Amino acid sequence: MAKLFAFAFALLFACGSVIGQEDTTLEPDTTLAPTTVPPTTEAPTEPPATTTVPPEPETTTAPETTVTPEPETTTAAPVPDTTTAPAPVTTPAPEPNYNYNITENNVTCIMIEGAVTFFVNYTTVNNETKTATVVLPKHPKADSVITGTCNGTDGQEEIDVTWGSAGQSSSVKVEFGIKGDSWSVSSFVANLFMDPVTFANGTDAGKTLSLVVDYGFSPLSVPVNHSFNCHSSLSAVNITATIGDAPYTQRVSSKLEGIHIQAFNMVPYEPDFVSSVHCSADEISDVVPIAVGCALAALVVIVLIAYLVGRRRRSAAYQSV
Repeated sequence: MAKLFAFAFALLFACGSVIGQEDTTLEPDTTLAPTTVPPTTEAPTEPPATTTVPPEPETTTAPETTVTPEPETTTAAPVPDTTTAPAPVTTPAPEPNYNYNITENNVTCIMIEGAVTFFVNYTTVNNETKTATVVLPKHPKADSVITGTCNGTDGQEEIDVTWGSAGQSSSVKVEFGIKGDSWSVSSFVANLFMDPVTFANGTDAGKTLSLVVDYGFSPLSVPVNHSFNCHSSLSAVNITATIGDAPYTQRVSSKLEGIHIQAFNMVPYEPDFVSSVHCSADEISDVVPIAVGCALAALVVIVLIAYLVGRRRRSAAYQSV
C-alpha cells in the first residue's frame, strides 16, 4: 500500500512538473506575440515615404537643361557674315574711278587728278559778308559724271566733270589745245551751284555762279605723251565771275592742290599717267642750298677760332705758373 501511495505521489509529481513546464512555455509564447507587433509597426515606416522628395530637384533640373545659349549662338553666326560682306565691295571700288579720264579706242587721252577748291565771298540777308568753300573732290565720287572727247575739232580736247544732285549740280570743264608737239590748257571754266546749305542765308542762294579761271600754268606747254605734275599749291592769278549776264562783285579765289594733268596722250592701253613734267613751283632754287652751306662754313670757322683762343690762354697760364 505504501508502494502504491508512493507510486501515485510520484505520478502526481511528474504530472505537476509537466504542467509546470507547459505553463512556462506558454509565457514565452505570450511574450513573442507582443514582440512581433513592433516589426509590423516598423514595416509601414513613413520615413521611406518622405524619401520621395528627391524627384522635385529632378523637375527643376529639367528646365535648367533647357539653356537658351543655343539661339544666341545662332544669332552670333550671321554677324561675321555681315562684316565680311562689305570687304570685297570696298577693294575694287577705287580702281575704276581713281581719277577723271576720257578713254576712246583703248587710248586714255585725258586724265586729271587733284583737288580744285573755290573760295567765294557772298552777302547774307543781314548784309554780312561770309566765305563759302566749294571743292571738286580729288577723286570721282558716286554722283560724278564725266564726259568729253579725244578727237575734238581744230586740235581741241576737253573733259567735263559734273557732281551733285540733279538741278543742283556744279561742273568744271577743261579744254586743251595742241601746237606742234606740245599741248597746253586753253580754258578752265567752272559753274558752281550756290546751294542754300553752303551759302547759308545768302542773297544769291539757289543761283549758279560762272567762273573763268586762269592758274598761270608754268611751263605753259607740255610735250605730247607727257603729263603735267605739280605737288605745290597753285593759286589762280585771274578769275572772271558772273551770275547770268551780270558780273559778280564779291571776291572769288581758287587753288589747285596735288594736280596731275595729262592730255593728248597717244599711248594705247596705258591706264596710268605717262612721264611727267613738273611745274616751276616744284623746282628748288639754288639760293637755299648755297645759303645753308655758307652758314655751316661760318659756324665751323667760329668754333675753330674759339678752340684756338681757349687753348692759347691755357698754355699761357701754365707758363706763368
